[in-house]
Amino acid sequence: MPASDIGGGWGPSQKWQALLAWASRLTWLGIWVWAIGLALMVHLAFLVAWPDHFVHEDSDAYLDEAQAILNGHYIDNTGKRPYGLAVFLVLLSKLFGPHIVVFVIVQHLMSIGTALLVAATVRFAGAPRILSVLAFLIAALYARTVHYDNTIGAESISNFLVSLAAFLAAGIVFRKWPPFVAAAVLGASLGAVMTCRSAAVGQAAVILLWLIVVLDAGWLRRLSVVALAGGLATAVYLIPTAVNYAIGKRPAGSESVAVMAFVVGYSGDFHHGVHLDRKAKARAYVERMRALDTPTGWSDIVVYQWPFGALEELKKPGDTPEEFEKVVRDIFIETLTTPSTLYRHISRHFLREMYFLLFDANGAARRAVNPQGYEFFVRRDAYPMFGSPTGLKYRRLIYDYYKPHWRLERWLLPSPDQVQVKLDRLLTFGYQPRPDLADLWYGLTISSEYDELPGPIRWVSAATLILAFVLVAGAIGARLGFLRPLPPGLVAGGSLMILLALVSLAFPAFLVYGFNRYAYYAVPFLGGASAILAAVLFDRIRLFVAGAWRHLRGDRAAGAAAFARK
Repeated sequence: MPASDIGGGWGPSQKWQALLAWASRLTWLGIWVWAIGLALMVHLAFLVAWPDHFVHEDSDAYLDEAQAILNGHYIDNTGKRPYGLAVFLVLLSKLFGPHIVVFVIVQHLMSIGTALLVAATVRFAGAPRILSVLAFLIAALYARTVHYDNTIGAESISNFLVSLAAFLAAGIVFRKWPPFVAAAVLGASLGAVMTCRSAAVGQAAVILLWLIVVLDAGWLRRLSVVALAGGLATAVYLIPTAVNYAIGKRPAGSESVAVMAFVVGYSGDFHHGVHLDRKAKARAYVERMRALDTPTGWSDIVVYQWPFGALEELKKPGDTPEEFEKVVRDIFIETLTTPSTLYRHISRHFLREMYFLLFDANGAARRAVNPQGYEFFVRRDAYPMFGSPTGLKYRRLIYDYYKPHWRLERWLLPSPDQVQVKLDRLLTFGYQPRPDLADLWYGLTISSEYDELPGPIRWVSAATLILAFVLVAGAIGARLGFLRPLPPGLVAGGSLMILLALVSLAFPAFLVYGFNRYAYYAVPFLGGASAILAAVLFDRIRLFVAGAWRHLRGDRAAGAAAFARK
């Protein structure tokens, strides 16, 4: 025995294995540094290209709430949005100062954090490392994701908290983390996201139901873990209500009437049912607007909102807000509980809007306001407390704030001109509004995301639907004995990604319409599902190659045995 093998010493083979392990770690570290650096540069490119377009049509509601809290006028505020994002902006103001650029930078960083959490969840499910990198790149680089990260809204923080909850649930299932500790953090995350966006209740329900189904434990333990997470989520969600009750703040209303308006207008029965006297007043208007509907929807995004006009027709002189909300709620419930109207809503509205969202097939909804178009909101909505508008100039952020020492610039760091050229180059790859398309590779072009061509979401959506088919077919084939079972981790992780993506789209598509901004909430999970589909295909290819190799070796062995017998 060699001396190096006595007493636990390392032999040459063990040394080579250790070196290979270190080389592998360094390689993957380099890959992740490159991927995260690329994502940071793309997000920075948006920040530099549109440095003062940080508000859109919904930003003022959140900024008004945050300003009211900071000014001590919280009780007088009449905003109807959930207070989660406003509280977050107040926290950032206390930590770093109340400046809109701070808010936007944090949103960009949270979006990259969302992509990392989705990539980690995919890895936990058993996908190869390179596919977790793929999931990260899809989630972090999708153009409209970066676009809305550059404006104040509930999108970035909502996706971050949902992906954090999914990551924790995956850790409980796949990595056997302490279930009750992780469930407590998971519940707090779900409660927090519902205070930012009430529609996140669908995503919360998916994560909790997934956890109770796939957790490898007895039913009592599963129910206990899910009950803890659900109870904490409910408690966190009710904190604003409790605070309002404690300080005597009367409810300022909610978005419920606005949301119910679309279901009522698009699919309500205006010839029968409740409140016929009111329906008679609106019947002609509703029928006229429904007649303008086409297979691709209405003519533009403004016409899509005609149900608000229908509500105005339903009103009677002297209606209080409470009385009118009850009327709308009655017609809304009637629409959802009557088979004919529910079928109409699903077939004529919901399925079409889901298709528009998943495959970017709606010409009206795809006409997103491009980043340059948000100048209108900057001029309309000024927030001096938050330094908005900032007065920052196009492409000047790098020259004004990036000033490396000349020695570092000479030997280590790029110059401001070099940084700006790289950022401008990144924007040519499908990010900036323009009539032409950017060449990518061998004549392949990328949609600019603001033109009339479908964006890349159609590819990850198709991959997600294919994965859903593969998982169902694989389960049926395995049950009948035709196929080998798919890896259980990939099945569980893939089902979580599919459900989160679809429910993220289903809520707004069912209640409102398929406006392109709503796809923001699904893209990270569509990317995760796409990576898991690739992992499933690699697993099937690996099994096929291994089986073919065993068959070939068996044939060779049989031939050798026959030759020996001769």
